[in-house]
Amino acid sequence: MSVSSRELAHPALAQTVQLITLDNGNGLTATLSTLGAGIWSVTRLDESGTAAELVLNYQDPAQWATNRYYFGVSIGRVANRIADAAFVLDGKLVRLRANEGTNQLHGGPEGLGSRFWQYRTEQQADSVAVIFSCHSAAGDQGFPGNVALEVCYRLNRNNELSIDYYATTDKLTPLSLTNHCYWNLAATPGADVLGHTLWLNAGHTLQVNEQLVPDGNLLAVANTAFDFQQAKTIGRDIAQLTNGYDHFFVLNNINKQQPQLAAVLTDPGSGRAMDILTTEAGIQFYSGNFLDGSLNGADGLPLTKFAGLCLETHAYPNAVNLPQFPSILITPAQPYRQRTIHRFYTQRIS
Repeated sequence: MSVSSRELAHPALAQTVQLITLDNGNGLTATLSTLGAGIWSVTRLDESGTAAELVLNYQDPAQWATNRYYFGVSIGRVANRIADAAFVLDGKLVRLRANEGTNQLHGGPEGLGSRFWQYRTEQQADSVAVIFSCHSAAGDQGFPGNVALEVCYRLNRNNELSIDYYATTDKLTPLSLTNHCYWNLAATPGADVLGHTLWLNAGHTLQVNEQLVPDGNLLAVANTAFDFQQAKTIGRDIAQLTNGYDHFFVLNNINKQQPQLAAVLTDPGSGRAMDILTTEAGIQFYSGNFLDGSLNGADGLPLTKFAGLCLETHAYPNAVNLPQFPSILITPAQPYRQRTIHRFYTQRIS
């Protein structure tokens, strides 16, 4: 097992990006970036010894300066959407910086995914890790309280990439973090994810308005296009939706201390598969609907609709405005913790 690093400098970037590669010695590597404490690359050796790239990236490094698709980065302070970029806390109105119409998306226009994080590495007998840290000052994007954050990516010999989040604050404040990696297990230039099969351990999804903001209502998924309780291809029912999947699925069997199996993603053509286990309340399934082909991916081809998908584990979106949802508030006495595990393997192709 090993850890290595390299630098990426580009005139469009505010400073040099450090790329840290974790190699588990078992055919799996993960490259993480100090820009956004993000996932830059995940590769897995196939039977021919070729490294298959499982995540989307930009061909032009300059695109990381804006990263309009949020490729790979750590999202916060609050993942997903907050209605009208505002909420009431302790009887006082808190106004946030809006960046999607009147709403705030993924922590605001200068959220955590756009920051350069500090890092350190760690090597143990059965795993290698990189730990990112940053400070978010009171008033950052409108949020109250100073927050100190850590995101730890750990790769073990069992082909598991875990992400552990930890944060403390000096004042009551909301926090809900996630990773915004786009997966495509086919690892074939030009292939979309509509043929991937997906299973979700979720019996309900959140109803959203036209701006994709939850309105507080839960909907049963049974016998709808949102029913992934039995594995099915992503493309099977997607035509029933206006623009594809961009919805929060409420997970069954939530356990804040022990990650539970939330999703299984498989590419039938290659047999590559990924389990996702998490301590979080739900998972946002986004099918890459806003990839419009105007930018090229690392393979040199346009990043078109459904080229990759996100499975973002986090708390209920817009919870700060909907008291019927579980609270996302943290306090000085109650720090934030979250754990999500990605487990990679290959299924036998019949």
